[in-house]
Amino acid sequence: MKDQNEQRIEETHWVGMDVSKRTFDAALAGPEQRFPSTPLRALPWKAFPRTREGVNEFLAWLDGQAPMEKVRVIMEATGRYSVELTTWLCAKRSSLRPAIENPKNTKAFIDSLSQRNKTDGLDARGLAFYGVERRPTPYEPLSKTRQELREMNRYRDTLVTQRTALKNRSHERSTSKVVTKMQARQLRQLDRDIASVEKEMKRVVEEDEPSKRDFNLLTSIDGVGPITAMTMLAEIGDLRRFERARQLTAYAGVSPRVVESGTSVRGKTRMCKRGNKRIRQALYLSAMATLNTKKPNTLSTMHYRLCDDGKEGKSALGAVMRKQLTVMRAVIITGKPYDPNYKPCGKVGAHPTQ
Repeated sequence: MKDQNEQRIEETHWVGMDVSKRTFDAALAGPEQRFPSTPLRALPWKAFPRTREGVNEFLAWLDGQAPMEKVRVIMEATGRYSVELTTWLCAKRSSLRPAIENPKNTKAFIDSLSQRNKTDGLDARGLAFYGVERRPTPYEPLSKTRQELREMNRYRDTLVTQRTALKNRSHERSTSKVVTKMQARQLRQLDRDIASVEKEMKRVVEEDEPSKRDFNLLTSIDGVGPITAMTMLAEIGDLRRFERARQLTAYAGVSPRVVESGTSVRGKTRMCKRGNKRIRQALYLSAMATLNTKKPNTLSTMHYRLCDDGKEGKSALGAVMRKQLTVMRAVIITGKPYDPNYKPCGKVGAHPTQ
């Protein structure tokens, strides 16, 4: 006999939403509907403008379908468009608990349905089936501080990329003095803009007491500078939400990926690189800074020990990145600055980095 919680899950209807800049397509799938016994085109579907009025039209359309006790919404991550639509939906009907999924996962699922055509309506129907089968967790809105910090951090990344490209072009000698002068002026402007964004990011952190406390704890770690610490706060948020360190390393995409199949395939273990690439970029630069510092530290010692044991340089560097991330979580959980001489006591697993 199924318990009450399991039955409640099965009774959930799912609305798949394909979101674009101006419109969103919605399709409804019942808890017992599965592909291919239920064809994609059998699901009810309609398109709406991506506005507050369009959300009202969608809710009226949804209420006009068959009686439903529980309804959830699933959509792909489309940046500001999906987040904004989720905010409007929650303001009108919080019980929808929208989920925003990684487009790679949803695309792989929809491709597995082997449809010859690709339209917004079919994608919405495919997302509805994805919700029925996968039941993704609801999207957690970012706090105002983290939202502002993330936007500025990503804009800073854009500016840094532009500056790097401009510096690479400036090495090519131009025969035009006008071009050379304009490049130099643009480079100076990018430097000023990056400095201004970093100053504003620091201000946002300083004005939020929890963020300021976590920032100070993170920067106490060897190799973790202000930009790395602010990137962690912007892209990961509260590191306390990860019950185990391995969940955090998997979220950041720095956990090892084993490739084995049968008795003949034994691929080289590499970093999985799933998740937010900005986190890995920050960890890479932080780990390199740790190795290049003249002051001896436990992380650089770990790197050289791994290399002496036969590990390749990049693999050892990846291990330093993982260790640095778990140490970040540890200092946040304990609320104590990094102590390079710390020695865990008691059973394995008692230390926050385990």
